[in-house]
Amino acid sequence: MSEKVTIYDIAREAEVSVSTVSRILTGNAPVNPETKQKVEAVLKKYDFRPNRAARNLSNQRSTMIGVILPDITNPFFSTLFAEMQHYAIAKDYSLLLFNAMNSLELESEGLAYLSRHQVDGLIFLGGRVNEITPPAAYQQEIAEVSAKVPTIIVNGTMPDVDAVTVCTDEQSGIAQVVDYLTALGHTRIGLLGGSDHITVTRNRQHAFREEMARLDLGVNESWLITDGFSIESGEKVLEALLQLPEQPTAVIAINDLVALGILKSARRHHIDIPNQLSVVGFDDVYLAAVSTPELTSVSHNYESFGHTIVETIVNRIKGKDVPTSIMIDMQLVIRDSCQSPTVR
Repeated sequence: MSEKVTIYDIAREAEVSVSTVSRILTGNAPVNPETKQKVEAVLKKYDFRPNRAARNLSNQRSTMIGVILPDITNPFFSTLFAEMQHYAIAKDYSLLLFNAMNSLELESEGLAYLSRHQVDGLIFLGGRVNEITPPAAYQQEIAEVSAKVPTIIVNGTMPDVDAVTVCTDEQSGIAQVVDYLTALGHTRIGLLGGSDHITVTRNRQHAFREEMARLDLGVNESWLITDGFSIESGEKVLEALLQLPEQPTAVIAINDLVALGILKSARRHHIDIPNQLSVVGFDDVYLAAVSTPELTSVSHNYESFGHTIVETIVNRIKGKDVPTSIMIDMQLVIRDSCQSPTVR
């Protein structure tokens, strides 16, 4: 037999039809147990694996799921994508990633690129789905695609789009942080970072105000400073905070990158974290556990989050009923960046 074994070779040696071998490989129809055993012995003998592309072509499936995200260098997106990919492989799917580099125009190119590759499903991790008021043209693009391809929107929304939303419970995450800080004795708390046009900022600020009101604590609006989601943004927001006549005793960063920038700026100003200022991050990326001090943060439970996203999109691809909205629990991870307040 030639070095490259085909399904025809397997059928010939097992003395069965090619269609019988195909049914055994796909499991699409029952086969006589004795026949199945004989064919499987030949398959094992040659360590035969069917050509996946050819099999998918016959089924009119690509087994590829497109993923669009705004910035792969952000550890939140890369960590979540890694968990999704790990589970997708186990489900016999491949993830086709398009990094939009924080550009809505480039994101549109990504949509066209993934459409050309005829992906079976589409997952949005940020970008236009996080815009509070996305341009109408971008909404229309997603609406047209989601009408043809099963679509998941992660931690975002898009009006008039046929998509399932999978989100983490940010309200609970913020509540856990506020409860923790107030239990330590903090009543003067700020929320730093983010962008006013992004839903993540709006949602976390709203949750923060609600939790402070629930505890009968006032919110100093001058301690809610937005300047982006990067380490550099964290440096800038702390610099702005220090220009105010009064400062909080604790701050919640919109994400861990902003928190790391706050830590960096604090060192430059000889502010002892946590003795003079308590800092909490959000997202619990891997950098949180290796910062100095190690950063208390809110975890998205990435393994559960990634598995749920993939399981949901696969079920939609297969035509199964799934909820229109799915919420994942968050968890506060306590490390070394907070303690009871002291007067500065």
